[in-house]
Amino acid sequence: MASPAGSLQACLKPPVTSAMGQQTAMNAHDFQNHVLKRLTALRPGWTVKKGPEPFQLTIRRVRETDLRFNLDSFYQQYREQPAALDRLFAARLRRLDQECDSEALFGAPLILPVLRPATFLDSAGGPVVYRRMLTDMVVTYAAHYAQGMRFLLPQDLAAWNVGRDHVEVIALTNLALMFRNGMKFTGLETDKNGRPRMLMLSYVDPRPYGAALMLLPEVWAWLEEMLEDVPVVGVPERGSLIAAGQQAQLLGRLRHDVQERHREAAIPVSDHLFCVENGRIRQYAR
Repeated sequence: MASPAGSLQACLKPPVTSAMGQQTAMNAHDFQNHVLKRLTALRPGWTVKKGPEPFQLTIRRVRETDLRFNLDSFYQQYREQPAALDRLFAARLRRLDQECDSEALFGAPLILPVLRPATFLDSAGGPVVYRRMLTDMVVTYAAHYAQGMRFLLPQDLAAWNVGRDHVEVIALTNLALMFRNGMKFTGLETDKNGRPRMLMLSYVDPRPYGAALMLLPEVWAWLEEMLEDVPVVGVPERGSLIAAGQQAQLLGRLRHDVQERHREAAIPVSDHLFCVENGRIRQYAR
């Protein structure tokens, strides 16, 4: 298998908003520009500008007064933990989302990828924004609010004046931030030579983007590290992902669990297993 850190089929280019790789802390001026650029990229429905007070950003809202985002405490946290900028930013972004969600308009959604079977396109009730990932699976994109979610439509992209590729990068970046900030997996361990070894890992959540974790190269890399083996993954329903190593004795159990959950799922995705070959997600055929 090629390095999991490489580009997968559904990830067109590295997220331009990531702060990973920075070696030195930014000064206040660069920090403000960084946050402004990152907010603009991750929330295309927001209008963000500097001011009116020093070291402050203003988020324009449609039906309510403008939201002021003071950067002082955020910058202080960053100065104390410069390597934790992604995690700190994700926490601030969640708070801003909660404040902006009160409008219940499309101006400030959290955009995330949602995996669906290809047959979903026939039952969606109209055109949705999607990318065909495999023959029987598509990646759709949904706007998430406190009140629920809805799939993005072509007219949404036209209103934002952005293309599907741009939305895809935003959705994958949002999901990557959530993963880095901590998404709780459960595991099955065994003892090998006096130390524990992970045999299976699973993520199950009522929220609809668990299966989409398989789109992130860093998730494949993390699974390989935790399993100490090349991972094989199943996504039986849109909120879950299950993984085991190729050399483990549990592939039969993994396949059975995936098929069973897929059969019982209210919103199924796939009963197949998947792996990464040459940087692309493929159906696991062994």
